[in-house]
Amino acid sequence: MQKSQTLLKTIGKLVVASRAATMDQTELGQRVGVGRNTISSIENGKPVNAETLFKVLEHLELIDDLQIAIEKKLEEQSNPLSRKSRKDTQELDNDF
Repeated sequence: MQKSQTLLKTIGKLVVASRAATMDQTELGQRVGVGRNTISSIENGKPVNAETLFKVLEHLELIDDLQIAIEKKLEEQSNPLSRKSRKDTQELDNDF
């Protein structure tokens, strides 16, 4: 199984656990502006539009942790890596 599929399934389980205590799929769908089938797809780990997924996570107050992880990774990426300096090139004689 690909990592992206595993992540979608894990997010789906998290959405179910967070949603089930307070509302059904139809109610969550209405609150974020999508249908019950879309919520079902998310919960079953099927691919959906990223914006829709983020709206659902935001509504369930789950998006902050994701945002923190992304910002941390971005910060790591933006730190310049030290590179080995190249040796000075030597001038070659033109004596052919």
